[in-house]
Amino acid sequence: MHRLRKALGEETADDDKKTILFSNGYYRWNEQVSIKLDAELFETYIKNGDEQKKNSPEAALQSYKEALNIYAGDYLPDCTNQYWVYAIRNHFRKQYIKAVSNVIELLKPREAYDEIIVLCQKAIQIDMYEEVFHISLLDTLIAKGDFRQAFEYYEYITEFYKKEMGIKPSDEMRIIHKKLLESQSITKVDNNFCEILEVDDSYENALYCEPEVFKVIYEMERRRSQRQNTVYSVGVITVNPIRGYTHSQNELRMNRIKQLLLERLRKEDAITLWDYHQFAVLLPGANEDITEDILKRALAPEKEDTKILINQLYKLPSFQCKTG
Repeated sequence: MHRLRKALGEETADDDKKTILFSNGYYRWNEQVSIKLDAELFETYIKNGDEQKKNSPEAALQSYKEALNIYAGDYLPDCTNQYWVYAIRNHFRKQYIKAVSNVIELLKPREAYDEIIVLCQKAIQIDMYEEVFHISLLDTLIAKGDFRQAFEYYEYITEFYKKEMGIKPSDEMRIIHKKLLESQSITKVDNNFCEILEVDDSYENALYCEPEVFKVIYEMERRRSQRQNTVYSVGVITVNPIRGYTHSQNELRMNRIKQLLLERLRKEDAITLWDYHQFAVLLPGANEDITEDILKRALAPEKEDTKILINQLYKLPSFQCKTG
């Protein structure tokens, strides 16, 4: 504190002009000195934007932009061993991501694509690992009609995620890829119908699908089992969040578990993310006695650090498990 006061040149100044006072054996801030904290201003601009978003989009946009101009990265990044900082840091980071998304939402109706692209590029420089920024950038490039640049960036970022974190493109990235493929020359259905129906090469093993599609596949398998007297089972995997992990870290764990299931289960098996922390797996030809063992083997490398709890499989009451 002595060195700080010396650096501020306040050692010989009057008390009313000093920013740091010493009294009763303690140092304290001079409450008569007016100050502005960037952290407080950041939250104020976010709050103003949220309040004005519905009735005054232009004012909201300006407030969000002011907030984005303040945020320059993680809060107190050098405090690596100060655990109390983590919660505050994550709070500001979430606020920043929210503000970026809100600005993009307000700019889209104006077709201000160039401004959105610049915004996304700046956000990516601040947080390279936040996927939502890359998805927004790709969506904007597609909307702008810059498909070549979108293709190049898609290949770059998916390769980056693969090398840096060992994960394949997420479902959102697959949707982007599908949009890019659809942007190419349209093929006549009458001549190439079977080719259009073919699943792309990215499905090397088990099939990943949305819950609604999973229900359809389940119903088809249930009917087939009744008709052909075969068996099937459904396993539920509940992934418990790890205390102290950020939202992004837990998402990476979920993606890694998903990749293990896709790579180690069979092509005829189907997988879906039933809710935020649960996977459902359909295993044709497997009875309830072996389903849990199959899933445990598929996730064996992650057993300790991901804290996976495998719930016993469930079936419709009307279906009886039989040997096929």
